[in-house]
This record gives sequence, structure tokens and C-alpha cells, in this order.
Amino acid sequence: MAEMVETDSIDEMKSEYRSARTGWIIRAILGIVIGVAVLVWPKSTVSILAVLLGIYFLVLGVIRIVQAITNKNLNGGGRVANFIIGGLILAAGVVVIRNPFATAAFVVLIIGVTWIFEGIATLVDTARGNGDAVSIVVGLLITAAGILVVLFNDGVAVAYAVFFGITLIAVAIFDLVLYFRVGSYLKNAKD
Repeated sequence: MAEMVETDSIDEMKSEYRSARTGWIIRAILGIVIGVAVLVWPKSTVSILAVLLGIYFLVLGVIRIVQAITNKNLNGGGRVANFIIGGLILAAGVVVIRNPFATAAFVVLIIGVTWIFEGIATLVDTARGNGDAVSIVVGLLITAAGILVVLFNDGVAVAYAVFFGITLIAVAIFDLVLYFRVGSYLKNAKD
């Protein structure tokens, strides 16, 4: 009986893998291509980064929606969740593509302002007796970083672009490693 459950489970995993592998590979290849482009041209791609990110979101959104419609292994809740997530990602992609410069500047500004408020909140919390000297240093550093981000958002945008490119490449490489490991496992699994 346990062998039957394991076989059914392996068959389901193989089916799930087959239905997801195209999207998996596309996502990884896009991540590597966009990541390398950002690293090669960080200054000139700061403004383009938003458009590339928007395109990435469009593709991811479409993949999620297609999976919601075509994946036979998803139950009703899984289909609805994939469809909603795909729609939200797709909508975010459209917004980013339509307003690339405003999006990039806005994201950097929001991060800076958030850090300022976080730093102040840490200092206030410390003043109330919920911290020590380390908390004061952390609060001051976060606040200072936020102010610098707001004041020098062009340079920060380039730094974020480089970090984003490295992150996309790393995630894509891990995605490919996982893709091949899962495929190898399923290939060697008992039918």
C-alpha cells in the first residue's frame, strides 16, 4: 500500500514538473539575460531597468495565469490563487512599463523615506527603554542611510541596479540548478 502511494506521488510530481518546466526555464533565462544587461550597463540601464522589470513582470504574470488555466494538478483554490497572483503581477508590469522613470525614482524615494522613519522609530523605541547603545547606533545609521538615499537617489539607483542584476542572476542560476536536480530526481525515481 505504501508503494502505491509513493508511485502516485511520483507520478503527480512528474506531471507537475512537465507542466511547469517551460515557465521555469523561461523565468531563469530571462533572469540571467536581464541581470547581465544590468551589470554591463548599470548607469544607462537605471531608466531602462524599470521597463525590463515591467517586461519580466508581464511574462511572470502570463505564466502564472496560463498555469492557473492549464495545470490539471491544481485544485480550485490553487487555480484561483495562481490566477489572482498572475493578474496582479501582470498589472504591476503594465504600470511599470507605462511609467518607467517615475517608477524608478519613486521606488528609490520610498526606500529612503522608509529608512528615515524606521531609523527614527528605532531611536524613539530606544528612548522609551526598549534598547541600548547598539539600538541608538542602528537607529542613527538607518536614518542617515535614508537621508542619503533621498538626497542622492541617482547614485543609489545605480547601486540598486547593480544589486538587482546580481540578484536576478543568482536566483536564475539557483532556479536552473533546482530545475535540473528535480528533473534528475524524477528521472531516477521509481515509476
